[in-house]
Amino acid sequence: MDYNMNNLVPYIPASEYDTVAEEFLNEFYADALKQPMAVPIERIAKDMGLDVQYVCLSEESDIYGATIFTDGALEIYDPEEGLYDTKEFKRKTVLIDPQAVKKTNTGCKHNTLAHECVHWYKHRLYYKMQGYTMPRMARYCKCRIDQLPYSTEEENIMESQAIGIAPRILMPRATFVEAASQYDIVYGKENWQAIYALAQVFDVSKQSVMIRLEECGLL
Repeated sequence: MDYNMNNLVPYIPASEYDTVAEEFLNEFYADALKQPMAVPIERIAKDMGLDVQYVCLSEESDIYGATIFTDGALEIYDPEEGLYDTKEFKRKTVLIDPQAVKKTNTGCKHNTLAHECVHWYKHRLYYKMQGYTMPRMARYCKCRIDQLPYSTEEENIMESQAIGIAPRILMPRATFVEAASQYDIVYGKENWQAIYALAQVFDVSKQSVMIRLEECGLL
Protein backbone atom coordinates (compact mmCIF):
# COMPACT_ATOMS: atom_id res chain seq x y z
CA MET A 1 0.00 0.00 0.00
CA ASP A 2 1.25 3.46 -0.92
CA TYR A 3 1.22 6.57 1.22
CA ASN A 4 1.21 10.26 0.39
CA MET A 5 4.73 10.98 1.56
CA ASN A 6 3.85 14.57 2.40
CA ASN A 7 1.39 13.61 5.13
CA LEU A 8 1.43 9.77 5.34
CA VAL A 9 -2.25 9.45 4.46
CA PRO A 10 -2.62 6.01 2.80
CA TYR A 11 -3.90 5.67 -0.75
CA ILE A 12 -6.82 3.24 -0.49
CA PRO A 13 -9.31 3.47 -3.37
CA ALA A 14 -12.81 2.21 -2.67
CA SER A 15 -12.17 -0.74 -4.99
CA GLU A 16 -9.60 -2.04 -2.46
CA TYR A 17 -11.72 -1.77 0.69
CA ASP A 18 -12.62 -5.48 0.63
CA THR A 19 -8.96 -6.40 0.21
CA VAL A 20 -7.91 -4.23 3.17
CA ALA A 21 -10.67 -5.74 5.31
CA GLU A 22 -9.50 -9.26 4.42
CA GLU A 23 -5.89 -8.34 5.22
CA PHE A 24 -7.04 -7.00 8.58
CA LEU A 25 -8.95 -10.19 9.40
CA ASN A 26 -6.12 -12.43 8.20
CA GLU A 27 -3.90 -10.68 10.72
CA PHE A 28 -6.27 -10.50 13.68
CA TYR A 29 -9.06 -13.08 13.25
CA ALA A 30 -8.75 -15.33 10.22
CA ASP A 31 -11.64 -17.58 11.29
CA ALA A 32 -14.05 -14.86 10.17
CA LEU A 33 -12.94 -15.51 6.59
CA LYS A 34 -13.83 -19.20 6.76
CA GLN A 35 -17.51 -19.14 7.67
CA PRO A 36 -20.28 -16.61 8.38
CA MET A 37 -20.10 -15.36 11.95
CA ALA A 38 -20.31 -12.36 14.22
CA VAL A 39 -16.80 -10.94 14.18
CA PRO A 40 -15.60 -10.48 17.81
CA ILE A 41 -14.47 -6.92 17.24
CA GLU A 42 -14.02 -6.13 20.94
CA ARG A 43 -11.66 -9.09 21.28
CA ILE A 44 -9.82 -7.99 18.14
CA ALA A 45 -9.41 -4.46 19.49
CA LYS A 46 -7.91 -5.91 22.65
CA ASP A 47 -5.56 -8.11 20.62
CA MET A 48 -4.45 -4.98 18.76
CA GLY A 49 -3.45 -3.52 22.12
CA LEU A 50 -6.26 -0.97 22.14
CA ASP A 51 -7.81 0.08 25.44
CA VAL A 52 -11.55 0.45 24.79
CA GLN A 53 -13.36 2.78 27.19
CA TYR A 54 -16.97 3.92 27.23
CA VAL A 55 -17.35 7.63 27.97
CA CYS A 56 -19.68 10.40 26.80
CA LEU A 57 -18.01 12.53 24.16
CA SER A 58 -20.59 15.24 23.52
CA GLU A 59 -23.76 16.73 24.93
CA GLU A 60 -25.61 16.13 21.66
CA SER A 61 -24.47 12.48 21.40
CA ASP A 62 -23.33 13.20 17.84
CA ILE A 63 -19.84 11.71 18.28
CA TYR A 64 -19.81 7.92 18.18
CA GLY A 65 -16.15 7.30 18.92
CA ALA A 66 -12.60 8.59 19.12
CA THR A 67 -9.12 7.15 18.80
CA ILE A 68 -6.18 8.53 20.79
CA PHE A 69 -2.94 8.41 18.82
CA THR A 70 -0.63 10.26 21.21
CA ASP A 71 -0.75 10.82 24.95
CA GLY A 72 -2.70 13.95 25.69
CA ALA A 73 -5.88 15.67 26.77
CA LEU A 74 -9.34 15.23 25.29
CA GLU A 75 -12.54 17.07 26.07
CA ILE A 76 -15.33 14.75 27.20
CA TYR A 77 -18.86 15.37 28.49
CA ASP A 78 -20.18 14.61 31.97
CA PRO A 79 -23.95 14.00 31.57
CA GLU A 80 -24.55 14.06 35.33
CA GLU A 81 -22.96 17.47 35.78
CA GLY A 82 -24.04 18.73 32.37
CA LEU A 83 -20.52 20.07 31.79
CA TYR A 84 -17.53 19.40 29.59
CA ASP A 85 -14.26 18.38 31.23
CA THR A 86 -10.74 17.70 30.02
CA LYS A 87 -9.17 14.34 30.77
CA GLU A 88 -5.76 12.86 29.99
CA PHE A 89 -5.66 9.68 27.90
CA LYS A 90 -2.88 7.38 26.74
CA ARG A 91 -2.19 6.54 23.11
CA LYS A 92 -3.95 3.44 21.80
CA THR A 93 -7.11 4.34 23.70
CA VAL A 94 -10.43 4.00 21.88
CA LEU A 95 -13.43 5.83 23.29
CA ILE A 96 -17.00 4.81 22.49
CA ASP A 97 -19.88 7.06 23.51
CA PRO A 98 -22.51 4.79 25.13
CA GLN A 99 -25.24 7.42 24.78
CA ALA A 100 -24.64 7.81 21.04
CA VAL A 101 -24.72 4.08 20.32
CA LYS A 102 -27.70 3.61 22.68
CA LYS A 103 -29.74 5.71 20.28
CA THR A 104 -29.18 3.05 17.64
CA ASN A 105 -28.32 -0.61 18.41
CA THR A 106 -25.56 -3.07 19.26
CA GLY A 107 -24.68 -3.33 15.59
CA CYS A 108 -23.87 0.37 15.59
CA LYS A 109 -21.53 -0.12 18.56
CA HIS A 110 -19.69 -2.91 16.75
CA ASN A 111 -19.39 -0.85 13.59
CA THR A 112 -18.09 2.12 15.58
CA LEU A 113 -15.45 -0.03 17.23
CA ALA A 114 -14.43 -1.55 13.88
CA HIS A 115 -14.27 2.00 12.51
CA GLU A 116 -11.85 3.07 15.25
CA CYS A 117 -9.78 -0.08 14.73
CA VAL A 118 -9.37 0.91 11.07
CA HIS A 119 -8.16 4.34 12.12
CA TRP A 120 -5.46 2.80 14.29
CA TYR A 121 -4.62 0.12 11.72
CA LYS A 122 -4.20 2.47 8.77
CA HIS A 123 -3.94 6.07 9.96
CA ARG A 124 -1.66 6.16 12.99
CA LEU A 125 1.36 7.19 10.90
CA TYR A 126 -0.45 10.33 9.78
CA TYR A 127 -1.19 11.30 13.37
CA LYS A 128 2.32 10.41 14.47
CA MET A 129 3.70 12.83 11.88
CA GLN A 130 1.20 15.50 12.93
CA GLY A 131 2.30 14.99 16.51
CA TYR A 132 5.79 16.08 15.50
CA THR A 133 4.71 19.11 13.50
CA MET A 134 1.73 20.22 15.62
CA PRO A 135 2.20 18.50 18.98
CA ARG A 136 -0.67 20.26 20.71
CA MET A 137 -3.26 19.58 18.01
CA ALA A 138 -2.99 16.10 16.53
CA ARG A 139 -3.57 13.74 19.40
CA TYR A 140 -6.82 12.09 18.43
CA CYS A 141 -9.59 11.87 15.87
CA LYS A 142 -13.28 12.12 16.72
CA CYS A 143 -15.78 10.33 14.52
CA ARG A 144 -19.05 12.18 14.20
CA ILE A 145 -22.36 11.33 12.62
CA ASP A 146 -21.59 14.04 10.07
CA GLN A 147 -18.17 15.45 9.33
CA LEU A 148 -17.80 19.08 10.30
CA PRO A 149 -17.14 21.68 7.60
CA TYR A 150 -13.78 22.55 9.12
CA SER A 151 -12.43 18.99 8.83
CA THR A 152 -9.31 18.91 6.68
CA GLU A 153 -9.14 17.14 3.33
CA GLU A 154 -6.82 14.55 4.88
CA GLU A 155 -9.25 13.90 7.74
CA ASN A 156 -12.16 13.51 5.31
CA ILE A 157 -10.17 11.00 3.23
CA MET A 158 -9.28 8.90 6.27
CA GLU A 159 -12.81 9.09 7.62
CA SER A 160 -14.18 7.87 4.28
CA GLN A 161 -11.72 4.98 4.36
CA ALA A 162 -12.79 3.95 7.87
CA ILE A 163 -16.48 4.27 6.96
CA GLY A 164 -15.95 2.02 3.94
CA ILE A 165 -13.67 -0.62 5.47
CA ALA A 166 -15.30 -1.13 8.90
CA PRO A 167 -18.50 -2.90 7.70
CA ARG A 168 -16.41 -5.04 5.36
CA ILE A 169 -14.47 -6.27 8.39
CA LEU A 170 -17.74 -7.19 10.12
CA MET A 171 -19.21 -8.69 6.92
CA PRO A 172 -16.36 -10.09 4.78
CA ARG A 173 -17.48 -10.41 1.16
CA ALA A 174 -17.04 -14.18 0.70
CA THR A 175 -18.74 -15.28 3.91
CA PHE A 176 -21.42 -12.60 3.58
CA VAL A 177 -22.32 -13.77 0.07
CA GLU A 178 -22.29 -17.36 1.34
CA ALA A 179 -24.74 -16.49 4.12
CA ALA A 180 -26.93 -14.40 1.83
CA SER A 181 -27.18 -17.27 -0.67
CA GLN A 182 -29.28 -19.17 1.87
CA TYR A 183 -32.13 -16.71 1.31
CA ASP A 184 -34.24 -15.86 -1.71
CA ILE A 185 -33.17 -12.25 -2.06
CA VAL A 186 -34.92 -10.55 -4.97
CA TYR A 187 -34.18 -7.08 -6.33
CA GLY A 188 -37.18 -4.78 -5.96
CA LYS A 189 -38.68 -6.64 -3.02
CA GLU A 190 -38.38 -5.76 0.66
CA ASN A 191 -36.45 -8.91 1.65
CA TRP A 192 -36.91 -8.05 5.32
CA GLN A 193 -36.75 -11.64 6.54
CA ALA A 194 -33.36 -12.17 4.91
CA ILE A 195 -32.04 -8.79 6.04
CA TYR A 196 -33.10 -9.42 9.63
CA ALA A 197 -31.55 -12.92 9.62
CA LEU A 198 -28.24 -11.66 8.19
CA ALA A 199 -28.15 -8.87 10.78
CA GLN A 200 -28.48 -11.54 13.46
CA VAL A 201 -25.76 -13.75 11.95
CA PHE A 202 -23.18 -10.96 11.71
CA ASP A 203 -24.44 -8.95 14.71
CA VAL A 204 -24.73 -5.74 12.72
CA SER A 205 -27.53 -3.31 11.98
CA LYS A 206 -30.16 -4.02 9.33
CA GLN A 207 -29.11 -0.84 7.55
CA SER A 208 -25.54 -2.14 7.31
CA VAL A 209 -26.82 -5.40 5.83
CA MET A 210 -28.84 -3.55 3.20
CA ILE A 211 -25.83 -1.49 2.18
CA ARG A 212 -23.62 -4.59 2.06
CA LEU A 213 -26.14 -6.46 -0.09
CA GLU A 214 -25.99 -3.58 -2.58
CA GLU A 215 -22.18 -3.49 -2.50
CA CYS A 216 -22.04 -7.22 -3.25
CA GLY A 217 -24.51 -6.87 -6.12
CA LEU A 218 -27.19 -8.90 -4.34
CA LEU A 219 -29.80 -6.20 -3.93
